[in-house]
This record gives sequence, structure tokens and C-alpha cells, in this order.
Amino acid sequence: MPRQAAAYGLFLAAFASPVFAAEPVLGLWRAENGETVSVRACPGGFCGRIESGRHKGASIGRVSAPGPEYKGRISDPESGKTYVGAMLVEGDRLHLKGCLMEVFCKTVQTWRRAGK
Repeated sequence: MPRQAAAYGLFLAAFASPVFAAEPVLGLWRAENGETVSVRACPGGFCGRIESGRHKGASIGRVSAPGPEYKGRISDPESGKTYVGAMLVEGDRLHLKGCLMEVFCKTVQTWRRAGK
């Protein structure tokens, strides 16, 4: 019985972490160019990947929890460059921010949750 209780405790501790909690950034998003992008849990936070269109399969970055503003590195598949940036969730919108010299940040794109 003590082993079962310990195993159950470890299970709860693992799945109660912020990465496994329902984060608003998770799911499918429609980019401004019409491509679909998925944001999923990955080691250390959340990872984005393009699911449709010309850059299908390309990574668009990795950001850390918790939200609503997820900071990390955002990649531009068109140029191949990666920037310090963030994803900010506001309702059914996801704002991607890019930063110049890690100081001057602005929203470079706003996506909508797919299916809305």
C-alpha cells in the first residue's frame, strides 16, 4: 500500500506542473498568412511548429511558462533568423513579439485561434 501511495503522489506531482496544466497558449493558431501553427508542451516550456503551408514542419520557437506572456526565442522561417521574443495570449488572439537588442519589443504578428 505505501508503494501505491508513493507512486500516486509522484504521478500527481508530475502532472500538476505548469507545463501539463491547461495553458492558454496550447493548441492550434491561424497565422496572418493563413498557415496553421501548433503550440505544444515540450521540455522547459512550449514549442511552436508550422502545420500547413510553405514552411510546414518548421519550428517557430520555444517559450517558457507561465503565461499569459510566454518569453523565449521566436524564429522567422522566411529569413531563418531567431529573435528574443514572446507570445502573449489575449482571449482568442496570440500576439508574437520580437525584440531588438532584447530591449525594444513590439508585436510583429497577431494570430487567431484556429476554428474561431
